[in-house]
Amino acid sequence: MIQKLTIKNFILINEVSLDFRPGFSVFTGETGAGKSILIDAIGILLGDRFLSESVGKESSKSSIEGVFSIDREAISTWLNENGIDAQHGITISREVDKDGKSSSRLNGKSISVGLLKELGNMMIDIHNQHDTQYLLNTKYHLGLLDRFVNEKNLLGDVKSAYQKYDSIRKDILNKKASSLNVDDLEFLSFQINEIEASNLIEGEDLDLEQKHKEMMAFEKIATHLGSALTLLDETDGVSEKLYEAIRELRIITESERIIETTNSINSLYYELTDKIADLNQSKSLLNFDEENVNAIQERLFLISKLKKKYGHTISDIQSKKHELEDRVALINNRESILAALMVQEKEAYEIYKQLADQISTIRKAKALELESLVLSECRDLYLDKAQFRIVFSEGSDTNTGYDEVEFLISMNPGEMLKPLVKVASGGELSRLMLGLKVIFNALQQIETVIFDEIDSGVSGRVATAIGQKMHKIAKNSQVFSVTHLGQVAACANQHYLVSKAQNDSSTSTFISQLNYDQRIDELSLISTGTSSDHSKNAAKELLDTLQAQVNAQ
Repeated sequence: MIQKLTIKNFILINEVSLDFRPGFSVFTGETGAGKSILIDAIGILLGDRFLSESVGKESSKSSIEGVFSIDREAISTWLNENGIDAQHGITISREVDKDGKSSSRLNGKSISVGLLKELGNMMIDIHNQHDTQYLLNTKYHLGLLDRFVNEKNLLGDVKSAYQKYDSIRKDILNKKASSLNVDDLEFLSFQINEIEASNLIEGEDLDLEQKHKEMMAFEKIATHLGSALTLLDETDGVSEKLYEAIRELRIITESERIIETTNSINSLYYELTDKIADLNQSKSLLNFDEENVNAIQERLFLISKLKKKYGHTISDIQSKKHELEDRVALINNRESILAALMVQEKEAYEIYKQLADQISTIRKAKALELESLVLSECRDLYLDKAQFRIVFSEGSDTNTGYDEVEFLISMNPGEMLKPLVKVASGGELSRLMLGLKVIFNALQQIETVIFDEIDSGVSGRVATAIGQKMHKIAKNSQVFSVTHLGQVAACANQHYLVSKAQNDSSTSTFISQLNYDQRIDELSLISTGTSSDHSKNAAKELLDTLQAQVNAQ
């Protein structure tokens, strides 16, 4: 949840700091006042591009900072996996200057924009009228259904089973297509024997390189190590002086503070003694053996030669050896190897098919439930005559199974069910999407949902229904809505006014939270364009009535 948002020198906003609460918040204001600037600022915190053109005209840099509380387990897990302490929430800050130099920080530490996008996708869902376009694309319909089905473990099993089957299938195709020649056996055997004879050990090249480095610096290490030990451990060295200092301090028994400090120094003395012992051991192990150096150089030369021929690392060389052995085996036993692989392929496909059948059966049962819920939401949003169906067909095998899914809808009585792209208008799609968000939001575990003017083109009881739906979503998530509709604004828990001040040389945007009386004034202006007593009374009735209705939900 967004707790606090601070914006400085961003487009038309000189400086604004807003504290947010749970529930449903709306933002209203005249066209061009800067409502979308607020949504853009939140988008930048979540990884959208932060361009130098965003810097205010009178400023050298722009900054946006958001403080977020974290309530969802999935987000806490992601933060922990990325080494981020979120016990007291997180703070995301971004800056850009006139030259385009930008920075992104999470809890004061630099973070990549890619990771911000990853985190942002889990925390906040920004939805506008353009976002309904993915409803029109059938390739997203299966994913939407699977969100509702919520069988992550089974889908994971389907994916793993398909990948195993597909790997075997591709291996068979590759082996069938590979050119095999008995004349290659001698050279392949030579390569295998060359690798085997080297007796490579994983990581030995790094160990040898370190030993060689130390031997080449033997004289330097021995000289400086000896000098350091003389200063630390010989007569009149640091260790002896520290010991004598502790003896003097032990005599002082009247000061608790000095006694405490003396104890700390005593601990340092023992730690220093241990480290000096470590250095002495390192000194005793120092040696320079020319034969040993030559042996290490020869071994490193051999490993380097094998790396040039077979791979960049010892692991690559070993993998190449297995590949060569497979080729020899295939030349010698092509038919039996392919026969064994085809048995494995059949077994793997049977396992995959059983799991794909299982998820398909569950999908079809849950699709009926989803159809019923979507139609219920449509009724609430005054799409009274709408019919909604989820149609299945069998496609090719994939890591999600073999189901292909398409959402079909009819908006008027007697109309055939058709793909959404051929039936629904922009306003109808927005309402359909809003209904889907009511259904899916609890499953998605999104902390904050933002609606950017998705209620354009509607009015009356439809506008009221949209506001009530947004308030319903706010029971599980924080909800922001940019709106021009009084009915939507009257359903909110908090109401913010976005206003603009202009003079001959500059324009600035301001955002302020409204109290009860100010909400009535703003609702009056939204609804009638005036603030007469009559319009204020109507606005008060609207606010009180809708507040009572949404609070009773």
